[in-house]
Amino acid sequence: MSRIRVGIIGAGGRGIMSFGQLMTTEFADDVELVAMADTNRERAKAGLKFLGVSAEVHEDYHDMVARKDVDAVVVTTPDYLHEEPCVAAFKQKKHVLVDKPLAITGKGCLRVIEAAKRANALLYMGFNLRHDAVLKELKSLVVQNTFGKIYSIQAIEHYDGGRTYMARWNRLKKYSGGLFIHKGSHDFDIINWMMGEARPERVSCFGNVFTLNPKGLPFKPRPGVKPGPTCTACAYLKKCKDALPAIPQRRPAGAAGAVSMMYDEKASNLDGYHRDLCIYLSDKDTHDQGIGIVEYDNGATASHSEYFVTSLTNRRYLIEGTLGHGEGDLHANRVEVRPRWSQEIITHDIKRPVGGHGGADNHMCAEFIQCLKRGLRPSASGIDGAWSVAIGQACELSRAEKRMVRINEVLDVKSSLLKLKR
Repeated sequence: MSRIRVGIIGAGGRGIMSFGQLMTTEFADDVELVAMADTNRERAKAGLKFLGVSAEVHEDYHDMVARKDVDAVVVTTPDYLHEEPCVAAFKQKKHVLVDKPLAITGKGCLRVIEAAKRANALLYMGFNLRHDAVLKELKSLVVQNTFGKIYSIQAIEHYDGGRTYMARWNRLKKYSGGLFIHKGSHDFDIINWMMGEARPERVSCFGNVFTLNPKGLPFKPRPGVKPGPTCTACAYLKKCKDALPAIPQRRPAGAAGAVSMMYDEKASNLDGYHRDLCIYLSDKDTHDQGIGIVEYDNGATASHSEYFVTSLTNRRYLIEGTLGHGEGDLHANRVEVRPRWSQEIITHDIKRPVGGHGGADNHMCAEFIQCLKRGLRPSASGIDGAWSVAIGQACELSRAEKRMVRINEVLDVKSSLLKLKR
């Protein structure tokens, strides 16, 4: 395979600004973007204009994956639409890179894995955190037995930008599966990765919309003047500290203008989608803070916390082992090791490469290309995607039903598909 012909399903931020941009610039010698599929033709056309590509636009992804001049498909639709396009692509014998999560249910993940197996095609799981320089160093130390046998891991995410989820499709479980799947699948995968061969068994979870509700409005509305429904239309736009950036009234020239067209009034009128609903008044059934707790089959434990109302953006991973303690700080670009029976602190300062997600997106795209060209095994497989989704789904079920959930309630852990090479 000399130059890989790619079609992208989903003309959003990840499809255009991440994978699309990388494949038409840094990896243009290896990849040719030949098609784009999105139900919103105006948004897809604007995205391609930004990329400077004259690829064909399909409103139905089935038409795109059936094309003979498409070798591989990149799926970056909203989460609930990952499963069906992946299966459709595999039925046409296409290779697939799917951005996390693989699907929004454990059952859906196994269905995609089965389709990939039947097609004998590559299923590349888009976990960019596996390519993060800090986490790669932390994993290397785990493999070297620096911490001994791991008995507990904490993953803590503070995400200032996370509050905008309540303004977009992410706020509803029917689209995302819940934020413990949409966001948590990243972190649960890293925990599973660090745990090695141990497998999750039981999950408990707590979370709620603590701040981003009508009582949390950061201003007092005037009598008879209702806030919202979008920031653009809100009477309190200049007063609200959480107002989201509005679409400019006068479109800028060039690439910036093409990006603004992706979400302007013309595009929004086609599907009714706005990215700036009031984060306090929008309908939502996800959480703005929560914690999931996991027990593994070897007795090890883990937790993952998500905080979306904060001024801090960072991810930290804390590892406890029989030989020491480890910490990975993605904001500080640092890994610390504290050996047991010692006061020594060994610091690893990490040089982070340039690119999206701290250079991780670039490395992920490069690996995907090499998997296709040289037959390499991917860093993360569909099986890894299934286990991470299973934990997230169990978290959402536990939070909703206020009970502990066993992983086998949401994933057939005896499935022969999970026995495939990871």
